[in-house]
Amino acid sequence: MESLTSTLRQWEWIGALLARLAVGLLFALSGGGKLFVPARREQMRATLREAGVPAPAKSAVVVSSVELVFGTFLVLGFLTPLCCLMLSGVMLGALATVAVPGIKADSVVGWLGEFLYLPEVLYLVILVWLFFSGPGWLSVDRLLSIA
Repeated sequence: MESLTSTLRQWEWIGALLARLAVGLLFALSGGGKLFVPARREQMRATLREAGVPAPAKSAVVVSSVELVFGTFLVLGFLTPLCCLMLSGVMLGALATVAVPGIKADSVVGWLGEFLYLPEVLYLVILVWLFFSGPGWLSVDRLLSIA
């Protein structure tokens, strides 16, 4: 069993790579859509307006730009800790303004179940994991640390 665990650890970079690619692409594509597709941009503005976020038009551009830039960087494994912090901020904002207020549950257990089912929570967990574990060896960060 120890040998199997040791062998699997050699391949743990695959998990980090897949997580980084999936979450980074999600943010990059979402941010790009909100910046460059008029219907998505208006949907983002409306969501921020309904949530009571100040200056929804400017906030939409800032949040969408953060998603696009740092999502792209995350895909590349470039500045991974900073990307994780910035994108975690976006997720915390989404949770606080839209997702959590939308939870309707009759009990603490029901509320917790609904909360843990939110995709924003999963993205946040993955970003925290990547922040602490690093981007893996197939990344710009690793390439720059070798040079």
